[in-house]
Amino acid sequence: MTNELPEELIKQLEGVNDFIITGSNGLPVGSLKLDQLQNDGANLAFKLAAHAGDEAQTRATLREAIQQHGHESIGYILMNAIPLLVDDILAPSFDVMQTATGADPRAKMAEIGGINA
Repeated sequence: MTNELPEELIKQLEGVNDFIITGSNGLPVGSLKLDQLQNDGANLAFKLAAHAGDEAQTRATLREAIQQHGHESIGYILMNAIPLLVDDILAPSFDVMQTATGADPRAKMAEIGGINA
């Protein structure tokens, strides 16, 4: 079994902005607008980045996001926020750090995470 969508379904979804969220029982539990989800994910990413190093504010920001979006939708918001945090905020920061210090932060993160990089 694969998580990839068939190409025919992808073509049918082009331009679709409104989606229904279903629970584990298959019944609708909510709806979302793709453009709003992407905007909310980006806003969450930037809020988290702005509070980097302040654990209390980071946790408060996450709690606020869960309260705002609910348990059914927060996963979708996070799936939009995390790539932005990693690719557009953390990666360039690592590049600057490596250039400025010669240290390799990616290698250190891989070491800490137990990944053979």
